[in-house]
Amino acid sequence: MKRAAALLIACMLGLAALCGCTPRGSTLVYPDYPNTPADNDSWTYIDEEFTIDWYVDYSWFTYQSTAADIIGQRVKELTGVTINFTSPVQNDSTNLNLMISGDTLPDVISVRAYQQRPAQLALEGYVYPVDELARRWAPTLLDRIEPDIADYYSIGDHLYGLPNCAYSEKYVDKADKWEPNGAMLVRKDWYEWYTSQPDAMDITTKAGLKDAMTRVRAQFQTPSQRVVPMLLDEFTGEGNQSITWLSQYFAAPFEDENGNYVDSRFTDQYFEALTYLSELYGAGLLSGLSNDSDAIGQIISRGEAFVTLVTPQNYTTNFTAAYRGSHNVEYIPLIVRNDAGDDPILQDMTGRGWLLSMITKNCERPDLVIKVFDFLYSEEGQRLTNFGIENDTWRWADESHTSIEWTDKYISQKLGGGLENYGLEQLNVLYNPAYIVPLMPVNALQDYELYIKNLKRPLSAFSYRYTMSWPKLDKTTDEYTSVVNAEANCLAVWSEYLPDMVSGDTRTQYDTAVAQMKRRGLDDVLAYYAQAYAAGKEEAGIGRAWIPAAEGYTSPTLRNADGSYSDTPVGANGDPYYLLG
Repeated sequence: MKRAAALLIACMLGLAALCGCTPRGSTLVYPDYPNTPADNDSWTYIDEEFTIDWYVDYSWFTYQSTAADIIGQRVKELTGVTINFTSPVQNDSTNLNLMISGDTLPDVISVRAYQQRPAQLALEGYVYPVDELARRWAPTLLDRIEPDIADYYSIGDHLYGLPNCAYSEKYVDKADKWEPNGAMLVRKDWYEWYTSQPDAMDITTKAGLKDAMTRVRAQFQTPSQRVVPMLLDEFTGEGNQSITWLSQYFAAPFEDENGNYVDSRFTDQYFEALTYLSELYGAGLLSGLSNDSDAIGQIISRGEAFVTLVTPQNYTTNFTAAYRGSHNVEYIPLIVRNDAGDDPILQDMTGRGWLLSMITKNCERPDLVIKVFDFLYSEEGQRLTNFGIENDTWRWADESHTSIEWTDKYISQKLGGGLENYGLEQLNVLYNPAYIVPLMPVNALQDYELYIKNLKRPLSAFSYRYTMSWPKLDKTTDEYTSVVNAEANCLAVWSEYLPDMVSGDTRTQYDTAVAQMKRRGLDDVLAYYAQAYAAGKEEAGIGRAWIPAAEGYTSPTLRNADGSYSDTPVGANGDPYYLLG
């Protein structure tokens, strides 16, 4: 009964996600302000001060107001704007649903770009097309929106929002290797103890890793030292990222041998990941499946986890706390392969985006807000919000303006305190990492920061772009609404059964979940994605998109001539990082 009730609520929310509650229609009325010339940056034409109310539909976002720091004051000097941010306590979109139903959306909203919520808001007339606003009042923005990003997020003939964390082909060379999104990390000292044992198994195998977890706990757990053999990320209404990362270690494909789209959750490799975690759970080697992100972070901070399978960048402060704590706990990456010995195929950090920021119909001055979008999306705005004020906290390191270094003032304030007044890296709702990351200065990195910076970097050899696996859905077809509603209902089923797939009879729970999803339209969803996937490959001129099957794929060579693995120097100070397995 509990599962049925939770599932019913989740399905109702899924339906509401696209259907809305009080559609406002698609007729947009634009305010009557003069068009802005294109001969200079659009924000230079702002001649008044104003305030924006901006809602970010994600609880992690804690930045409150641009009025509170030096960067916010500089933004106001350049654009006249003060931005007041709000965010929810929980990530269930309850607040956003209430604002939609009550017609109380603020000036700007940022919603998760990878969900279908943006389409609902656009198709039902809740938001302005940013390209149309830009054509009228921020023409310089049109040249800043990369064509591939605009194409992916456009609905019909218009683009309704700007993403953050989106990697355009403009900034990302296809030959570049970026670090993976997820990673398996192991506590270094415990790893070294295990591998030094004369009867240690190969820890890069499933059996070897299980043996290591069992023996590490027996060796190091004491009344004052808890050992968590393996730590997973939290289970949410969207599933569990740890299982996704492990399935990528096991090379779960997003394409079959004929080049057709497959959902990796329904592959043998994904099921192998599930059964392995179930085996570990049965042996008492997994931390509680009900841990929330705070509890997970505390386990990491205390250095209690031997193996972590979380998304490391979500717990940076916790890995830092463990490293700088009394035990100086260091985590290093580990490669584990499936039973077939396949190379891991890990999703890298590049992607289509995380949050999509949209200007709502309730905004009284969209002519000004679109100019603020223009500034924040510009390279000048990106440098300001991430690095601070030029020649104050940073300066160009070369005449070609391709690299940046921190100033002596920044370094002294970083060591002595005072940088909190700047608000660096806080105004990130339109953050473009593909531009910023290559510029990031390294001349002020302390040892713990270099450690964090390189935490996942060794795994880059196994890291690849997954953008083809997220095909652009045609949102203008008659069946789009029904498919998206079916997808939301299927996700509700999946997230409800997923913990039991790990803690119970994996095959029974898995088959039951799939059967339930099929009754809710799974086959229609997969067919719609397959059609979009094929169209995307055809447009890109790609035969096989699955990385090991694509032309030019070579297996990473990591071993020394004697068959061992060695540390590889990296970083500004030549500090070593580790690649295991």
